[in-house]
Amino acid sequence: MSQKVKEFCVSCATCQASGKTGGHPKAPLIPLPVVGVPFERVGPLEPPTASGNQYILAVVAHATRYPEAIPLRSTTAPAVAKALIGIFTRVRFPKEVVSDRDTNFMSAYLKHMWNECGVTYKFTTPYHPQTNGLVERFNKTLKGMIMGLPEKLKRRWDVLLPCLLFAYREVPQKGVGFSPFEILFGHPVRGPLALVKEGWERPLHEPKQDIVDYVLGLRSRMAEYMEKASKNLEASQQLQKMWYDQKAAMVEFQPGQKVWVLEPVAPRALQDRWSGSYPVLERKSQVTYLVDLGTSRTPKRVIHVNRLKLFHDRDVNLLIVTDEDQEAESEPLPDLLSTDPKDGSVDGVIYSDTLSDQQQSDCMNVLQQFAKLFSLTPGQTHLCTHDVDTGDSMPVKNNIFRQSDQVKESIKVEVHKMLELGVIEHSDNPWASPVVLVPKPHTKDGKREMRFCVDYRGLISVTKTDAHPIPRADELIDKLGAARYLSTFDLTAGYWQIKMAPGAKEKTAFSTPDGHYQFTVMPFGLKNAPATFKGW
Repeated sequence: MSQKVKEFCVSCATCQASGKTGGHPKAPLIPLPVVGVPFERVGPLEPPTASGNQYILAVVAHATRYPEAIPLRSTTAPAVAKALIGIFTRVRFPKEVVSDRDTNFMSAYLKHMWNECGVTYKFTTPYHPQTNGLVERFNKTLKGMIMGLPEKLKRRWDVLLPCLLFAYREVPQKGVGFSPFEILFGHPVRGPLALVKEGWERPLHEPKQDIVDYVLGLRSRMAEYMEKASKNLEASQQLQKMWYDQKAAMVEFQPGQKVWVLEPVAPRALQDRWSGSYPVLERKSQVTYLVDLGTSRTPKRVIHVNRLKLFHDRDVNLLIVTDEDQEAESEPLPDLLSTDPKDGSVDGVIYSDTLSDQQQSDCMNVLQQFAKLFSLTPGQTHLCTHDVDTGDSMPVKNNIFRQSDQVKESIKVEVHKMLELGVIEHSDNPWASPVVLVPKPHTKDGKREMRFCVDYRGLISVTKTDAHPIPRADELIDKLGAARYLSTFDLTAGYWQIKMAPGAKEKTAFSTPDGHYQFTVMPFGLKNAPATFKGW
């Protein structure tokens, strides 16, 4: 029994979604291999400099820890590519590069450049900046150096950037034990500190050295530096791994298992921290998995294991007690169209040119089978009505707007059409709202029709709000992510298919130069009309 209770509590979906982010063990630290060049964008830095620069393209070599920083006005793909080419022509073209998933770095422009230059390009996993930690740490240091400039020089940080980089490059790195200058050039550089030392000591001129001896000595020093740097880096990584792995544990998921995904953005007070459940498709590496998120934008995504935890499903036990001697009668489904449409012709349907003759024939057969659903005349449902709750408010009456003779004639024509359809009727109540005509977009033949609208702002101000939830458009789009075919349906005057409650008709009244009318169906423009339409 205790095991059943434990399984029941663990499988609570609400508790799993709102649980703590640190409730699952983190994966052990995996030292990164030496990659050619990782890079990232810094900015925007406000305010921009006098030359308009407000971004920095930061590039760091993994092997030498040598940094480059290029000021940029914009972060478009051509601007980034130009800056990278300038860096590579000064040093060399790398074999591999790593960056975060910035849209400019993932553009087709840069992908073409990498292919032409023979460079292997890799992205970090989403919302896991530790993969690119070397350049992330450099960004933090560089921004701190810029913030440390005097106030009058902060608008000229792009001019002083080479000086800041020089100061960074001549400082020994803790991980490798040498400065980036020493590893790159094979000897200490002659910087500001060296100049001060020379001014104090006034050393004698060194004897000239034969160029062959210099090259041989340089090669020997470079080999010695790289050997020591590799040993120091390995020791530093092992020390970091030892401290990091004290509370770490390797977590593995199998393809087909369902997992929760940690939301990257800090949620609101009552918002869940985890989303799911999503199936695991493939294991990409020791600590990354390909997960099917089921969204239209990113249906599949590689996610680090630290952002995943196992989804505990709950078995549903269903017991049905029936009496074979009695059989319940099935109730018929309600007919959504209480009145048959007057015209059910589908002869005017236009088919896409991308459909084959057989596909067009299949579509025509389906449309003819359900021809009664297609009509230019709106039907009416008997399943619900729309009410307008104004409480104890007095009737709201607004005067008619001043209108030209042409507008008056258009209003008269629209009112006559609505009277024939039965969507409005004559009224003598004290409620009144003015009518406005809003131009519709131009049609294909260049004509422009007018849309009949009632200004219900006065009525809206005294109407109580219906809190019925309205669906989010982005969630509806996400549900369509895995679909191969999308079908859209447009209701014929959908609002007019819902009747007004008897006590609410008078509140929809509107005035025209020719009379006073009220709606018998739900008009456009009412405060709670979308909620009623969604609930229906």
